[in-house]
Amino acid sequence: MGTQTVSTGKVHNSFVSGLVKFKDGIMPTLSKLSKAFLLPIALLPIAGVFLGVGAAIANAADAQTGLWYFGTVMNKMGDVAFGNLPVLFCISVALAYTKDAGVAALTAVVGFLVMNALQGALLHPTMVNATEELVKQYKDLFNGFYEGKEVVLGMKVANLDAAGKVMYSLLWHNNIPNGLITSNLGVNSLNTGVFAGIFVGAISAKCYNTFHKTQLPSALSFFSGTKLVPIITFFAVIPLGFIFVFFWPWIGQGLAWFGTKSGDIPVKGIDSLVFEMIERSLVPFGLHHVFYSPLWWTSAGGSIADIVTRANTEWIVNNNPTALINGLDMFNWQEQASAFAGHNITWPEFFTTVTGNKDLFEAMGDQTMMARLIANIDNSKGINFTSFQLLGLNLGRFQSGKFGFMLLGLPMAALAMWFNVPKENRKNVMGIYFSAAFTCFLTGITEPIEYTFLFLAPWLFYGVHMPLAAISFMFAGMLQTHVSMTVSGGFIDYIVFGIIPFFNGAMSATSVFGVLGVAAVMGPVYFCAFYFAVKYGNVMVPGRDTSGPTELFTKDDYKASKGQNRDGSKIVAVEASTGASKWTASSNPTEIARYEKAAKIIEFLGGEANITDVDSCASRLRLTVIDSSVVNKDGIMSLGGSTGALVRGTNVQVVYGGEQEAIKPRIKEILEIQRSQSESQSEVEKKITVGVKTEATKVEVAKPEIVEAKVKTDAKKITVSKPVAKKVEAKKTTVSKPTTKKVEAKSTAASKPVAKKPVAKKVETKKTTK
Repeated sequence: MGTQTVSTGKVHNSFVSGLVKFKDGIMPTLSKLSKAFLLPIALLPIAGVFLGVGAAIANAADAQTGLWYFGTVMNKMGDVAFGNLPVLFCISVALAYTKDAGVAALTAVVGFLVMNALQGALLHPTMVNATEELVKQYKDLFNGFYEGKEVVLGMKVANLDAAGKVMYSLLWHNNIPNGLITSNLGVNSLNTGVFAGIFVGAISAKCYNTFHKTQLPSALSFFSGTKLVPIITFFAVIPLGFIFVFFWPWIGQGLAWFGTKSGDIPVKGIDSLVFEMIERSLVPFGLHHVFYSPLWWTSAGGSIADIVTRANTEWIVNNNPTALINGLDMFNWQEQASAFAGHNITWPEFFTTVTGNKDLFEAMGDQTMMARLIANIDNSKGINFTSFQLLGLNLGRFQSGKFGFMLLGLPMAALAMWFNVPKENRKNVMGIYFSAAFTCFLTGITEPIEYTFLFLAPWLFYGVHMPLAAISFMFAGMLQTHVSMTVSGGFIDYIVFGIIPFFNGAMSATSVFGVLGVAAVMGPVYFCAFYFAVKYGNVMVPGRDTSGPTELFTKDDYKASKGQNRDGSKIVAVEASTGASKWTASSNPTEIARYEKAAKIIEFLGGEANITDVDSCASRLRLTVIDSSVVNKDGIMSLGGSTGALVRGTNVQVVYGGEQEAIKPRIKEILEIQRSQSESQSEVEKKITVGVKTEATKVEVAKPEIVEAKVKTDAKKITVSKPVAKKVEAKKTTVSKPTTKKVEAKSTAASKPVAKKPVAKKVETKKTTK
């Protein structure tokens, strides 16, 4: 029994330690994933500018004119970024987890292509026997023909959905909606949004980190190191491809159902409110990007194909034009859509235009749909935000609300904090508050403001800011405002995605200016809430406590206060490696030997300061140095494994025949450590040098001033004759008692000429007076 108890205790402790380890590791991992999303997101602002401005120029110009071509080129340049987000996310995730390794990025693209090719090979149209309804569809849409043959009752043809699009089969999945199929880099495969790209990027990063230093046997040494990574990834993504084949048709349709049904909530704005409560609560952990990504870039945020297909099924396929979609029948929809466009719009014309535009029809996710719509605005066919709004698609429900607190809310919160600073200190801190407020207004970057009150009083963030931000989203959702954004919600985004599309006929005045109305309401609310919360909560904002810091806090400050690095990992003291080599903690003798050899090569090349580049080819280690005269070629050869070394100018080549793929990454790793240590050391030395110089300067300046002042003072008091003045240069003075008291304290510090001059002058003056 005792043995069993001990065993159970060990298992329990092992389980608990495993959970702790998982908890400590999951936050840095997710934080790094969130950081990975920033790379493609950072591209979206400029892409958005090109997209919106290009569409406006093209629509305002006559077709085939120079201005039309200019606008179209701009539009397509911006659109290509939004159209290829999956592969951009794939690359960025691979880079984030491999310290920006270019090989990992290339490997990620290879993996992405392989996975999609696998899906495409298994994908084929769902074949059915033609029914009367299907025969009619083929007659209406394709003049009654399928693959060159006239469609007749009972003939084997590809099944069509309500939008007239071909439905697909994938293994046991039949009748997959066309909206779940798309072209990924030219490969027809499942439309997984950014999900597949993220997974492939993670697998590529894992393969790189595991195998990029691997040394294969000499017969296969050409494939060692980084060349091995894409080969491993090629096979590693095959299971992932099958996982998506097995499960994504169900998952994709489930996400599409969620995206559609969440938009059908009777009270508009509730979905926006819930979204922002969750998204804002994740900001302190840096995980908000992970949360909103599916809603912005997958069918979870809605799908144009689902919306128009649903309406067409009811009104046309079921021949029931009086069926209500979002409270409107087909005739009501046509009436209101025509009123906004300024001319007659019919449902069949609108439907044909949307389904005929592949990019627009397949768009899914709140931000992607808005970008595609802005790129394809055509009021002559009713392609605008209002037409889709009438169908129940509230575009911008997960974006537009940010403008309310970015434009005025948080800037007014900064103003409220500044008003809590004592009047005598306000001028000193005015710059930091007003610059942070203006940055938030212009670009939507909130870090200095948000992290200041998050650092000082987290209850201000969760109890005041988060609810108010959610209310801002709710108001924007209720007004059905359709102003998109890139990564922020500042004034620049408002101009690009609000004002320009509005004048291009994309949305109503309520949509674009409703955002400003929300901001006008939230501004005073934020000011009052933060003013009284800071005042009566006794929050020591920068400047309020004159003995405290007079600068706003950043995310790094907040994380450090929690004992974490920026990525969420714990801050630990840097300790010496426990391995036999100071460059690696590995206890593997082979690994230690490789690191030691790499370190010796650096030494024989003249040290890290002499090396500017490290690379390799099929058989050689190629290095670039500053001064080749200090390179010890014989020393490198003496380390073994090399069949030759060549030094030409600043280029050094060492022939290894395969081992170079194992040596190169270790040299780079050691150089990174050495340079980091050198930079730290130089910073310390610089501070010490500056400190010494400052002290020396103070001593040199202070001495003469004090001495001169004392000598002059003493000189004024002395009333003795010239012979006595001559004796002042000695330490012992022979002047009268009143004069001696003034001179004896510091007379030794004065030089002879200085003491003599003023004393002589005063004596002469006194004599004349007498």
